[in-house]
Amino acid sequence: MEDWLKAFASWDKENHEFIEELHEHQSILYDRLYPVYAVLESISKQSASGEIEVNDDIDKIISVGLEFLHDQVDTCKLYIDTKFKGDFHEFLTYDQIVNAMFFIDDLKYELTEKAIDFDRDSLEKFEDELEDLMNGKKPLSPDLNLYIDDKLSKVTDNQNVDLYGIVDIFTDIADTLGLDLYTEEEILIGRDI
Repeated sequence: MEDWLKAFASWDKENHEFIEELHEHQSILYDRLYPVYAVLESISKQSASGEIEVNDDIDKIISVGLEFLHDQVDTCKLYIDTKFKGDFHEFLTYDQIVNAMFFIDDLKYELTEKAIDFDRDSLEKFEDELEDLMNGKKPLSPDLNLYIDDKLSKVTDNQNVDLYGIVDIFTDIADTLGLDLYTEEEILIGRDI
């Protein structure tokens, strides 16, 4: 069980700077990765300090979370290297597209698991369309998120699909652990009265 914590420590050492870069640039991908990362980081620290004992549930959380982070971050880095020739900032221009593609993967998994009918061909064509936007370095519409939502609702024939993916699960775990994921720092402009 402790092997997963060692694996996370090793992964974190290799990828922490990348996660921080996403955060500093306010990338939507950071918002996707952060709940999983925060949970694993908290469990790792609590385990090291003896606050929690690693059991089967903790082991499962770490293994699933680490697999998720590994897959998502490696995919991002592959895009940076292959599609953007190492240009991190150009990659960030298309982070909405990458995030949408990750979401589509989540959606396909959930729809398949729940045996919900969906238009697989249309979804694959939409993925190709998103990929073409990124490959062609085409300008993105300010309404891109609305367009993506509209396309995805058509793929599921406007069925009410309740998606509860890994990010949602880890957000709940973070809440259970008492982690406040989204507290914003207050900024004081001028003098405090």
